[in-house]
Parts: sequence; structure tokens; C-alpha cells
Amino acid sequence: SSFQYDHPAYTVMRQESKTHTVAATGVQHPLTFRSKVAAVVTGVYAIVRIVATGTLILTLTVDGSVAAILTLQNSVNEGGQAFTLAANRTLAALTSRIAIETPTHATGTVTVIYEYRIVPGSTYSLNAAIT
Repeated sequence: SSFQYDHPAYTVMRQESKTHTVAATGVQHPLTFRSKVAAVVTGVYAIVRIVATGTLILTLTVDGSVAAILTLQNSVNEGGQAFTLAANRTLAALTSRIAIETPTHATGTVTVIYEYRIVPGSTYSLNAAIT
């Protein structure tokens, strides 16, 4: 077996999780996903840990356009749900991003898990973008 970080056919799925306490409306910047190389996001999942207001509405945006909406309810146990994506989302430039927004005032702690893979032959990088 191999402990390589990546596969030559770019089939390795990666996950990145981010946790943030939501306390205001708007883009929740600590939950934003960016990639320094082109990436295809295949799944986005949210887990609510604490919701002080009873309900937490999360809007998933891709480069500012709404892609999905998820409503999370407070419960004794942690509740997790997946955003329903119509298709995989490709981040094709360093400025591309997937963000979580809260359209209404709510308070709660949320963990968002992004599942993605890099795009074969990705050519852009952080270094190229700033030089």
C-alpha cells in the first residue's frame, strides 16, 4: 500500500472542516472555502452544535450566487445535514470561493465540511497570482 498524498489520476477525495459561532447576518468568512489550486467540490455538509435561536438558516453561495439553502434545527444531539448541490462546483481561479451566509439573525455554532478533489493539470497558484 502507498501513503501518497495524491493519486496520479486525481481521484483522492479530500475533506476540510471549519467551525464558527454565527452571531450576525451576512457572509460567515471563517466558514469560507478556497483552494490554491483548481478544485471540484463534490459535497458540503453542515453540523449544528448549538443554536440559541432554535433554527439556523444557512445559504451556500458559489462566487456570490446562491447554490443551496439549508435549515438546521437545534436538538439535544448534534444534527448534521448535506447541502443539496445540483452539480459539482468547480473553483477555477484563486478568487473563486464557496461561502456560507446567514440571511436572518441567528446565533449558533456550526461546523461545515467541504469534500473536494483537485483538478488534473491545475496551473494557477498563490505565487502566480501575487507576482
